[in-house]
Amino acid sequence: MFQLDEPYVNSKEINYLTKAIKSGWISSQGPFVKKFEKKFAKYIGVKYAKSCFSGTSALTLLFSTLKLKKNDEVIMQSFNFSADAFALKQSGAKIIFADSAKGQFAICPFDVKKKITKKTKMIILTHLYGIPADMDPLLDICKKKNIFLIEDCSQAAGSIYKGRMVGSIGDFNIHSFHNKLIASGEGGMVTTNSKILAERFDNLKNPASVNRPEERRNFVEISLNHRMSNLHAAVGLAQLERLEKNIKKKIMMAKIYNKIFKNVSGIKLIINKLPKSRSVYWRYTIFLDPKINIKKFIFEAKKKKIVTRRTYLPLHLHPVFKKKYNYSMLNCENLGKYGLDIPSGVKLKKRHIYFIGKTLKKIAQKLLKKRIDKH
Repeated sequence: MFQLDEPYVNSKEINYLTKAIKSGWISSQGPFVKKFEKKFAKYIGVKYAKSCFSGTSALTLLFSTLKLKKNDEVIMQSFNFSADAFALKQSGAKIIFADSAKGQFAICPFDVKKKITKKTKMIILTHLYGIPADMDPLLDICKKKNIFLIEDCSQAAGSIYKGRMVGSIGDFNIHSFHNKLIASGEGGMVTTNSKILAERFDNLKNPASVNRPEERRNFVEISLNHRMSNLHAAVGLAQLERLEKNIKKKIMMAKIYNKIFKNVSGIKLIINKLPKSRSVYWRYTIFLDPKINIKKFIFEAKKKKIVTRRTYLPLHLHPVFKKKYNYSMLNCENLGKYGLDIPSGVKLKKRHIYFIGKTLKKIAQKLLKKRIDKH
């Protein structure tokens, strides 16, 4: 069965993990944590990288780190993984959903402009599926309005936007290592060039060993354990050291799929054409013609041992938010209706990629022809 994605580990992960265990330092105090942070900061091109237990941990602490207040407004794209919205909702933020740009995964700057108010304190953009979002329009908005810009890079480690690594451009940026391009089992990171934000995050995710504020430089806010362990950091460091090699495989895979699906009736693609930019294709996504029954397509693919998965339900349609956000956003709704993630793991060999691409192409053409013939 060809799965959507599978983490790739080899002897380096085993070697580092063994060293971590033998050292006796398996908690967050172990040396691999600092090594991972330092090397990740250098790779992204920022002054500070601070580890945490997961990308969700980083999102959970985001509101407190930026000292936002209850009912401060946060604008984020509706077509997104749910963790961003769920973590912010628990923090007390007022979430304002924005549509995706037409023909793109990323948030639409024009829709963002319409939804900014005096209460807007933060805009979160997500580099979804490893494709960098167009950031310049949002950077202009945030600079003029004095609003924080947050990059969610959870699916985009190694993506490049106009010559700069994603995660190096926003004010405070989120990374996830849960079965992503860096897969450490569990793990997350924030990156920033702000010493103040980096230190605040460190304090919030790292409770004092005893209840004495003077031992925390008079930091007296609530802090809870969101720390990364030395074991997870050991695996994460090994994964980081092989990241560029894995990205080359991902790009090779995407080139083959792009060629197979080019001008195919029944299938459309989203291809990023930003200058001096690089997509890393955490997942590769196709979009079916509305005439094709997507459930039948998934069933036919599974018969050929190819796992596919529908793309995200836009969050303004999610049961948690639906009653409050009773309006439509057509671009992201179409992404959710017709999109399918297909196998894109680094373990796939060229022959597997060709087989998957050609098989899915045939299924799409067959189902589309049947539908047309009926009418």
